[in-house]
Amino acid sequence: MSLSDPESNPALGVLAKTISAAQVAHAASTQRARDGSVLRWGEADTPVPAPVIAPGVPASVTVAVSPVRPGHAVTVEYRVNSGPVRQVIALSAPRANNADAHLFRAILPGQLGGLVEFLPVLRFAGQPISPRLAESVERSRYQVGAGEAADSSSSAGASSGAADEPRWDWNTRFLWTGVVGIRKEVVGVLPDGLRVNWHVTEGSFVGPGLEAVVLPGAADWMRIRQDGIAIVNVIEVLQTRTGVRLYCTYGGMFDLGADGYDRALRGEFDPLPPFVVAPTYTTADKELAWLNRAQCIGVGRVDMKALRAEYDVHIVNVGHRKHAN
Repeated sequence: MSLSDPESNPALGVLAKTISAAQVAHAASTQRARDGSVLRWGEADTPVPAPVIAPGVPASVTVAVSPVRPGHAVTVEYRVNSGPVRQVIALSAPRANNADAHLFRAILPGQLGGLVEFLPVLRFAGQPISPRLAESVERSRYQVGAGEAADSSSSAGASSGAADEPRWDWNTRFLWTGVVGIRKEVVGVLPDGLRVNWHVTEGSFVGPGLEAVVLPGAADWMRIRQDGIAIVNVIEVLQTRTGVRLYCTYGGMFDLGADGYDRALRGEFDPLPPFVVAPTYTTADKELAWLNRAQCIGVGRVDMKALRAEYDVHIVNVGHRKHAN
């Protein structure tokens, strides 16, 4: 009995009937590596799994890398239902007609069900030189089981905008954590609210493989509304340990409580008010250019006695629609 044979596996036969011929064809995908190499998959000579496969069936992914260069290796990173990222090593496959492309083939383990996202990653000397799954918005995917086979009634509900659950998969990747000292400067009550500037006296950020300090001149030009919500407006320049500078801006909300405006007029604040911000970074450094495309979210609290803000910053990744239309 073969799991891939519809006659001997009734479940696969049912799945096959739910997929139209148009659905079976994957769009070709490409990625460019830092050394100028191009990865491609999803074409006739680089097949990938069909949009829907049967539970328990291993999935084959073939990747072409051109031009052919010594030292190249390929891994395929994947995750199931936005879970932890795993990887498999792709083995070298024969080239056809002496084409100027090196073929690699990886076998992803069979799953019991769920949405599988995957992305080939080119490596040189063991280090990744093309975008990885967690940092790329370009991902391929396939469904294990009948999770994407939606009937006409559910499709109609999705297209009409009626939904009782989230539509999009998303996740975050930890970037770093920051500790920033601040100094208060009260501007006063203006037509749009109470203005208070918070000048950064010192600050540092530490994360996996990335560290930076805040350069002088950074500040939060804050406006406090009468409902006790402070609108954050931060501009700062960071410098990494290797001398790379990052221009950072972000807005967000700083909840001072329902009576926060009146108390702020008197210079009174809660001991540890929370805040949520949305940082973005810009740099001219090629190695950190991926930060130019990152939308982040920062969450933390301010110690109003010590005048110190502590918060974590995460990169937000948007996945695919949870349910097909």
